[in-house]
Amino acid sequence: MGCGSSLSAEFQEKYTASIQLSAAQKKIVRETWEFVEQRRSYVGKRMFLKFFENNPEYKRLFPEFKELSLSDIEKTKELHGHAKRVMKALENAVSAMDDAEIFAAYLNELGRRHKDRPMKPLHLDSVKTALMFTLQELFKSSWTEETAEAWNKLFMFIKDQMVRGLQSRA
Repeated sequence: MGCGSSLSAEFQEKYTASIQLSAAQKKIVRETWEFVEQRRSYVGKRMFLKFFENNPEYKRLFPEFKELSLSDIEKTKELHGHAKRVMKALENAVSAMDDAEIFAAYLNELGRRHKDRPMKPLHLDSVKTALMFTLQELFKSSWTEETAEAWNKLFMFIKDQMVRGLQSRA
């Protein structure tokens, strides 16, 4: 009986997810994504390099990077591959802003797959910091408080859903 109730609550929670962005914030994210998408390889690599620059100890989460300098990491195919996958996840986030339940299921699974790394929620906070830095750097003076708030809210949804996956028993 207790297990059935827990499963039902988990199922309901998983499929009632919503991204807390206003229509105006969704518009900002979509418009800025058009610019980011054209530079996605650069943005993905720059974000990871900033992530490792801010948190050199996190290289241990990536066996392929743990013994490398930032300049050596920058040259690897593995950095390109991981950056490409993260940018695809961001693209999926932008595309799914109006279908959060499906995207939440994807992010939960993504979180579960990262248990092997061993990723913690604070690592996702560091990814957000690196992403926001990279976006602000990319947009320069056209980066506004409204743009930052919209992207922060979107990333918080991503983080929250991935953390659910990380903390799941399955």
